[in-house]
Amino acid sequence: MKNDADISETAWIIVIAGENERDRRFTEGVLLEARQLGFRRILPVAYDFQFAEMYRDTDKFRGVPFAVLGHLRDKSLVRSLARRGVPCVFYGHDEGMAMRGIAGGKGIVCGTDNAAIGRMAADYLVGQGRYASFAYVNQNGWIRDEGWSRARREAFEANLKARQSSFAGAFCLSEDSANPEKMIADFRDTVASLPRPLALFACNDATARNACMCCDILGLRVPDDIAILGVDNDPAFCGTAPVELSSIAPETVRLARNAMKLVARMLHGEEPGCYEVDCPPSHIVERHSTSAEPLEDLFVGKAVDYISAHAGSAITVAKVAKACGTSRRFLERRFKALTGRTILEAIHAKRLAAVQDLLRNPALSITEIAFEAGFNNVSGLCELFRRTYGVSMGEWRRATLGG
Repeated sequence: MKNDADISETAWIIVIAGENERDRRFTEGVLLEARQLGFRRILPVAYDFQFAEMYRDTDKFRGVPFAVLGHLRDKSLVRSLARRGVPCVFYGHDEGMAMRGIAGGKGIVCGTDNAAIGRMAADYLVGQGRYASFAYVNQNGWIRDEGWSRARREAFEANLKARQSSFAGAFCLSEDSANPEKMIADFRDTVASLPRPLALFACNDATARNACMCCDILGLRVPDDIAILGVDNDPAFCGTAPVELSSIAPETVRLARNAMKLVARMLHGEEPGCYEVDCPPSHIVERHSTSAEPLEDLFVGKAVDYISAHAGSAITVAKVAKACGTSRRFLERRFKALTGRTILEAIHAKRLAAVQDLLRNPALSITEIAFEAGFNNVSGLCELFRRTYGVSMGEWRRATLGG
């Protein structure tokens, strides 16, 4: 076995992940941890067939240590890697457990704690204290039978019942680009007929966006009639819905980093074994689809939307008032009366939420985070953060990232 320095210089780290936001974050986590551990040869590919062609046709990895992390679904590839004793991380519980069985029971299975996602959704929605009923929605029939979706639904339902809240059921929307009327009819006949206001927990952001589109077409107000919460915090869906979607953010970067640590141990000589790595979701990114902000006042509603869209830039209370087409004094009075906080406090809250999200990326410095979140003064941000949360940004980051 070569020494640690040689392994770090010669070993290949292959990351096989798709192209959605969750998969991109998995790749990001692997890259961050691999770099920190000294690995230099890192090859991200989108799908396992791309790596399989490279592996079989050129056999460029013969005699070279390497590991593979991500979505492995090619059975013959998995068997071949297992025979060679290649460390493998199978991303996704359901497919991962199946592939690890094919690999002879060895390998690392990692995935998000889906039960924790369901519990977090119930805690958040019930905690808002304003819904007459709650429901869960899938997209397409096959998702209903997927283990990850089932775990989210069951935990969501169980937590609601433990809180004595009304679970109206789980529903499935058909998705057919050639026949969108079927999806709208499904929504109207099932979800839209439930007692309102309704809190709708969607299996993922893609389904949440489709539900939001149905609401828009059917004239249902979001979040007044139906509040919608998704999963993955994927901007491709959250930002393109008729109303910006609130979403549960999985701790995918941390998950990938923990898996990469185990891979490094194997590359350095530890016998490949059987491991499972889980991470609970990190937080909920609240946007307009579940916002608890009272939006009855037109000017206040415009102000909330403007702050959400421009919190990362150098906005001021005066700019918010100008964008809303009213005076600063009038808007400040109405805003405080309806939301319970000042416009400046609302701006700070949005920026601090962005700061917390950025702090989860250990590669970013405090100065870079301040700039990205719209703060021109780093010391001012540090003071505001400590005053709001009672700890420094560094202390919060260490506690959140586990060291």
